[in-house]
Amino acid sequence: MRFLGPHACEEALTRGELHSLWIAPAAFGRMAKVISEARAAGVVVHREPMESLDRRSQGQRHQGVLGEGGPFAYTAFEDLAAAVTARGDAALVLALDGVTDPHNLGAILRSAAGAAVDGVILPERRSAAVNETVVRASAGTAGRVPVCRVVNLGRALDDLKAAGAWIYGLAAGEGSRDYLEEAFDRATVLVMGAEGEGLHLKIRERCDGLLHIPMPGGIESLNVSAAAAVTLFRVLARRGQGGLEVSP
Repeated sequence: MRFLGPHACEEALTRGELHSLWIAPAAFGRMAKVISEARAAGVVVHREPMESLDRRSQGQRHQGVLGEGGPFAYTAFEDLAAAVTARGDAALVLALDGVTDPHNLGAILRSAAGAAVDGVILPERRSAAVNETVVRASAGTAGRVPVCRVVNLGRALDDLKAAGAWIYGLAAGEGSRDYLEEAFDRATVLVMGAEGEGLHLKIRERCDGLLHIPMPGGIESLNVSAAAAVTLFRVLARRGQGGLEVSP
């Protein structure tokens, strides 16, 4: 796994995932503290010209800082299900049904990290995996969130129901409620579908309820990463968490 840019490298260093660090001379001054901490942690630090980092990054933006480490560490689904059971009504999980754009996934993981979700679930097929583009799009925060990859998303949702969670699908149309009306006072799984396609029918059928975000401006829908952020922080606000409070 490559970590592109200072934020991604700093996050990887904090988590103990950084093995090597390449820094262009122009970035050495502002990265002095990180360089010191990296060397103390046994990370090999290289000083190389910007052109060398351009080659290593294969043209992707790196701001003069590039790191390498092991592959992304996914969380076992069984561990997530156990966390949902342990957290009871406070549990909050995000499941993504067919989000294939790595930039969207990165933005979603950043919001999930900010909301301190208990986990994010990705299907192994028809989904972006966590790669360096995702990590960069998350500003390096992707590793703060437990992320599971599952063979069968529907079965995973069934297992979370058995663990006490209520499954909400974000989808407009018949039978969908305004998300502002929901209390979110129980263990909650939010399921987001891909842009354009939305939720697959078999996933939609597994949801205990469907919610939509009102669009008074007349546009059809939000980008999936924006919708995820809006809904996650609505849950926190309804629960009075993180200093956020709203009236019913």
